[in-house]
Amino acid sequence: MTMNRKVQDGAYEAAVRSWPVRTVVVDDSPTALKALSLLLERENGFQLVGTATDGYHGVRRVIELQPDLVLMDLRLPGMNGFEATRRIKARSPVPAVVMVAEDDTPECRAAASASGTDGFVGKQQMFTRLPAAIRDLFPTVGNMKGTKL
Repeated sequence: MTMNRKVQDGAYEAAVRSWPVRTVVVDDSPTALKALSLLLERENGFQLVGTATDGYHGVRRVIELQPDLVLMDLRLPGMNGFEATRRIKARSPVPAVVMVAEDDTPECRAAASASGTDGFVGKQQMFTRLPAAIRDLFPTVGNMKGTKL
């Protein structure tokens, strides 16, 4: 997983204190939205507070809901996940953003990191790698009694 300096410096401590971690999922695939929603439901410590099916709506939902975490697809109608992430990261408060994308290539990972994402997980591995990626961003959540992470 690629991780930005802000996360390493503990920029998301406020989110850890406000457990559960409020999460928005941005993906244009109904199947992926359902899968990510189910994944969050089974992990204690996370609350799905909103979804969006395109980049513009995703940015608006993040501004409106002020989540702690955003799970972002790359290929979105209107505005791709890179640009949506850049816009989200330019605002305050700044949530953690993990890109969950079909295109799991070194070039895609580098572009995701350059856009400000805090982590990257290929969709084909989201059920096995996403919980660990989230735990890296919010380590206290994984240490809480009764959590599955």
